[in-house]
Amino acid sequence: MPAHPPVPPAPPAAPGGSGQVAAPVYGDLPPQAPGHVQPQASRYAPPQAPGYVQPQVSAPGYAPPQAPGYVHPQSQGYAPPQTPGAYPTGGYPAGTYPAAVPPRGLLPWALGLLILFPVPFLGGLLSGIAMAVSGGASRRFGGVARENARAALNWGLTYLLVSTVLIVSHFVILFTLTEDSPTGFYPIGIPITVYFALSLLHLVLVIVGMVRASSGKVMRVPFAIPYLRA
Repeated sequence: MPAHPPVPPAPPAAPGGSGQVAAPVYGDLPPQAPGHVQPQASRYAPPQAPGYVQPQVSAPGYAPPQAPGYVHPQSQGYAPPQTPGAYPTGGYPAGTYPAAVPPRGLLPWALGLLILFPVPFLGGLLSGIAMAVSGGASRRFGGVARENARAALNWGLTYLLVSTVLIVSHFVILFTLTEDSPTGFYPIGIPITVYFALSLLHLVLVIVGMVRASSGKVMRVPFAIPYLRA
């Protein structure tokens, strides 16, 4: 006898046992044959206008790749405006400040230039007094300053003493001469001539003393009266 084809199973009955066959639910797909590949539905893409560029939406933190040779611009930092003449906020580099120059005893010799004071005899007296006072005050620094101050003090007092003697002698001789004495400049002018020669020597000594003291050397006057010894 010929073989009968297999009978497919009956569809499940509807709930409630009424014996009615349940209708297929909408959306259920029929069973596929083995090896069947379900075609994927493609999304609809509307046509783009000529020249339109689709904007790229990037996730947070995502940086799109840059074209070769592209350099990203760097943001410029804020720099506050500087006031003309203001000091730099970073400070000066170390080692740019000049080293402090130690005292050298220059002031006592510089005060000897008071002899140029435009009052006769008064400039010489002020010069000797100023050198003696300043020399005594500068001896506390020690070293080269002490030696220059001592030399300036000794010479200032020597010049002051000799100048005073010569000036007083000039006026004493001038007022004590009798009418029978010679009326010429000499011998009356001998003390004042010696005073002017001594003042010229004083001017040379104070200039040389300033030069030597400014270079850090000691000025010595061997013929000055040693009021202060080393």
